[in-house]
Amino acid sequence: MISVLSAATLTLAAFGASSGESVGLPPSGHGPAALVLAAAGDAMLDRGVASSLARMGEGWAFSGSANDLSSADIAFLNLETSVSARGARLAGKGIWFRTSPERLGLLADTGIDIVSVANNHIMDYGEEALLDTLSHLDEHGISYVGAGPGLKEARMGRILEVNGLKVGFLAYSDFHDIFWSVFERKTFGAGEGKPGIAPALPYYMEEDIKRLKRTADFVIVSVHWGVEYSPMPDGAQIARAHAAIDAGADVVLGHHPHVLQPFEAYEGGLVFYSLGNFVFDQRKPRTVESMVAMISLAKGRRPEAEVIPYVISDSRPAPMAVRDGTALLEDLAKRSRLLGTRVEVQGGRAYFTTDGSKASSLLRRMYPDLFGTGTLASEEAEGLIWASPRWSSVP
Repeated sequence: MISVLSAATLTLAAFGASSGESVGLPPSGHGPAALVLAAAGDAMLDRGVASSLARMGEGWAFSGSANDLSSADIAFLNLETSVSARGARLAGKGIWFRTSPERLGLLADTGIDIVSVANNHIMDYGEEALLDTLSHLDEHGISYVGAGPGLKEARMGRILEVNGLKVGFLAYSDFHDIFWSVFERKTFGAGEGKPGIAPALPYYMEEDIKRLKRTADFVIVSVHWGVEYSPMPDGAQIARAHAAIDAGADVVLGHHPHVLQPFEAYEGGLVFYSLGNFVFDQRKPRTVESMVAMISLAKGRRPEAEVIPYVISDSRPAPMAVRDGTALLEDLAKRSRLLGTRVEVQGGRAYFTTDGSKASSLLRRMYPDLFGTGTLASEEAEGLIWASPRWSSVP
């Protein structure tokens, strides 16, 4: 059975308590002391996605992914939109996403259990739209992490319990301190009494992970970070991913670049530097490549991942054909080797786990400033990163 800790319990769990009441949800079907987490990328239901739904029907967006997402014990994605009928466009933003509250039912019906709201679009329509979003998520029975009416709440962990295992979630964003107009210097970061998102500051992340780990069996950390359309993570992403795992995180899930980035097995944890788009309307070649990560978690074992390649067509993600999926996964495996991680590709799926090792020597040479050692020149590193002809130009 999967359980969601109540709001009062979450406050205690996130800030030091160890027990509390829970609300029961339907049983999952997996064995005891083990579970599967399905993780997907960026989803929004505005702009071109809304146009697709108007043409194809409300169920269109998730019709190709519902089987995979609903088969997992817990399904997670990044909700890249506010959900409200209120608010005004934030001056200077340029791109604004807002979704009608009724459409949250599409996520609930698909089996989405929890979302990150720590991103650079959740406050496109201001603080009241953010608070509406959180309220509507509660109404639809979808848990969330990464934002709140104040900094304490935004940093708060959320624990889901399934098969006797407690899985804790946290979410953060790099875009907490950006203002979009010199005439209206509003930022997304939460503060004392200020609604907003959780800042991706290393000392916040370390403190929150260690605190949540005292209550949860597993900790999943989502971070909105990186460079849009980049095929590789930058040094800052790598440093924070490693720090999160060193602090006790078991899995790190990255969002924002709108393209897939490689995987890394580090120490006892798994890192997905960018899960790419999921329900999204971009059409550039790399932005339509997507995935669902099926992550197995069990006591006494390191996390294991099965990656299902997806392609987005008319805003709808669906599994790739075996041949196309194999080509995409082999490319991701090639890039993951640069991070010292071996990814096996078989039958149109990818598999990897961790052997508990530190960062690879190649990674240390590619990012000498990050690790304090190494001689690999930046030009050589660039050549390695961009070696695949499929990445000869960024979309």
